[in-house]
Amino acid sequence: MSSESSQPEIETRPPLPQDEFSEALLTAELEPTADGGQRALLYPEDRPDVELATHWLAAPETLLVDLDDIR
Repeated sequence: MSSESSQPEIETRPPLPQDEFSEALLTAELEPTADGGQRALLYPEDRPDVELATHWLAAPETLLVDLDDIR
């Protein structure tokens, strides 16, 4: 029996420069949480109201960072 794997080889490429990615702008709103903290609701403002119902993200306020601080 052969011990060779049947998995395809994965081509390794260097990461793309950050400048190659388009920036998606999200609107953020803070709202209170049940435990007394706050969470941010993030969503793209350019979507129709129907799509906004399914295209949003909630994150604890403590996880938010300013993009200028990490660049």
